[in-house]
Amino acid sequence: MCKKVSLTAVRNPTDAIEKVLGFLQRSHRDGGALFASFRVGESEVFDWFASRNRLAEYSIVATLLRRDEVQKELPDLLLSKQCGGRGISECSIVSTDGFAMESQFLLDGRIAQALYAGGAYGQSELDARGAKQLATAFCEELFEQRYSEIALFSNFSAWTPWFRGIAWDWTAFLFDRRKRTFAILATTDSD
Repeated sequence: MCKKVSLTAVRNPTDAIEKVLGFLQRSHRDGGALFASFRVGESEVFDWFASRNRLAEYSIVATLLRRDEVQKELPDLLLSKQCGGRGISECSIVSTDGFAMESQFLLDGRIAQALYAGGAYGQSELDARGAKQLATAFCEELFEQRYSEIALFSNFSAWTPWFRGIAWDWTAFLFDRRKRTFAILATTDSD
């Protein structure tokens, strides 16, 4: 299933998404921020896992993120075809590869925190209110704040060589059930 479900890049960056990326890239100057979005094709097996919020299980999220379609859109993420030294030609049985489901209501707060706190040496250009407003606009433009229809999986580890393996590593994988899309927002920095 992980290799067979079709993925199509969705290229419709909005004003708020571009602003969030710009602020994060400037404040996380020894790392960066990346974003991409994809439409997921029809798959009864994928739908079964998605409908039960179980995409972090069986390495589904990690395997999708290592697909060629994702690598083409996010080449700087330096995605590897290897997962912990083992091939990922098939989904592993128990691994989550560091991705864990968390409340979708945390997404705008995590983005606002990253915007407000900045990176290791990059100061935020936003005050707290501005950071929260921009994070809320990001969520509005990405999924119309339909929190009941999305699932959020986060990873705070250096799961590819692009990450610096320090406090600013974060990957958000957001699945939108209605639109059958997933979005990736990744940040890292180094001191």
